Amino acid sequence: GERHSHAIRMIEAILEDVPEIQSINMCYDVACVFESALHRYKPEWNKTIRARIGRFHLYRHEHSCHILYNLLRTQGYGLMIGEEPEHLWFIILHLIKSGRVSSY
Repeated sequence: GERHSHAIRMIEAILEDVPEIQSINMCYDVACVFESALHRYKPEWNKTIRARIGRFHLYRHEHSCHILYNLLRTQGYGLMIGEEPEHLWFIILHLIKSGRVSSY
């Protein structure tokens, strides 16, 4: 399963480093689950953090997620796809040394 503690700690670090930030809009593959966990863990962030699901991952979610967590239905996300880090990793993949060891 997903470990929300890593994402929550990342948000805490951002807010500690840049305390003047008023809001964070983020994409997360399981934003529907993450946002409810986040609001239980940090209720003071209810109006600060908004998580939405990227277009690629949205199709595996329930219909209610399509309505509530769709990037195209949420003001502030523009035409974002939500999969930008994956696209970057694909582009620079040839620069990264493989950590796999092949043997017989």
